[in-house]
Amino acid sequence: MKSPIIWLVILVLIVVNSSRVLDVQSKQVFLGESVSHINELTKSITHQKMEKGMSQNLISAEIEPLPNKANQAALALQRLGFQIFGIGAFISVQGQRSLWESTFNISFKEEKKTVIAEIESEETYFKPITYNLLIPEELESLIGSVVFVEPPEFY
Repeated sequence: MKSPIIWLVILVLIVVNSSRVLDVQSKQVFLGESVSHINELTKSITHQKMEKGMSQNLISAEIEPLPNKANQAALALQRLGFQIFGIGAFISVQGQRSLWESTFNISFKEEKKTVIAEIESEETYFKPITYNLLIPEELESLIGSVVFVEPPEFY
């Protein structure tokens, strides 16, 4: 009985994330952003969402772009090797642990977290152990902050 609930939550998260990306893109077109530029980002995000066989060493983060720099920041992050999953007030990003460490000069440790207490379900994730995060020169004028994502807890 718990399994259908988990699948429902996952499905809802996918639908919400997809609609958020589309909503942001439609507002940007309305504000006069380059349609071809947004189409390039949309194709890339769609392709990345469809990729399979993702590694266990992936780390997710929410990156806050500087005002009016979200699209440029997303493209720059993508050029560095990060996967972009959504663009809005924050850019949803994922990348290999080694990519984060080499790009932002940060270290991680493996942590375990109980995500569903009723069935004692644990998830392993990477937590930053040093927060002397250095924003690379090519991103300094595009992003303001980086917040690393922890697994959600379901009650």
